[in-house]
Amino acid sequence: MSGKWLKLRSIGTNDNRSMTKELSQLDKSLFDFGPLANKYDCWYGTSAGQSHDRVQKQDVRCLLRPVKYYKQLLDVGCGTGHWSRFFSSLGYQIHGIDISPEMIAVARTVVPECTFDVADAYNLPFGDGAFDVVASMALLEFVSDPAAVVREIARCTKLGGSLLIGTLNRLAPLNQQRLSQGRQPYAAAHLLTAKELGEMLRPYGKVRMAASPVGHREKLPPLAKMLPQWVRLSRGSLSGAFIVAEVQT
Repeated sequence: MSGKWLKLRSIGTNDNRSMTKELSQLDKSLFDFGPLANKYDCWYGTSAGQSHDRVQKQDVRCLLRPVKYYKQLLDVGCGTGHWSRFFSSLGYQIHGIDISPEMIAVARTVVPECTFDVADAYNLPFGDGAFDVVASMALLEFVSDPAAVVREIARCTKLGGSLLIGTLNRLAPLNQQRLSQGRQPYAAAHLLTAKELGEMLRPYGKVRMAASPVGHREKLPPLAKMLPQWVRLSRGSLSGAFIVAEVQT
């Protein structure tokens, strides 16, 4: 562990309840994923889940710079460690944090090669520029102030490093269907468009994006054509269900 990392108190099944309460108060989450921790990854066991996962990871590989030496990556809102495992497979040293002790407990069990702790995305317990890459996958849509979370992510990213953001695309047909049906956790979320995400990230550097559709069957949403020129597209249209954006600091 880097000397710049603030060592967090480990939280297990016999945690101090007051600390958990304090972390919960700090968090401004739109949905409590804790009760879903043990079945959260079931989606990836389905045919549809595997297809979306494959496309999303292809987009991440397209945007995330190769590991030329041992780099440290902070996974903010790591959940059960699904993306942490993937980032680790690319050669990064992973530290994952999440507000949910239940999710962290699962992550520690299923991804023992990574380090996980309970922490709040609005107040990351790390020094400025502590990580080469700070990633946040499927978190911004579930917090009440995504811009504040992005500021913290940028603060913890070293100069010349990368911010990597993944978020559900509000304009994608799949997510439109989920919202119209009132399905949770999507109904509780505030989904972003590619344009909104790009504008949020623009102050930190040039934004590169990808949102590839599964099977390339989805049409390009009309608003996607209105994206400003400062957003550089990396792979095709932005019509897929999951937007991946990268900014080099």
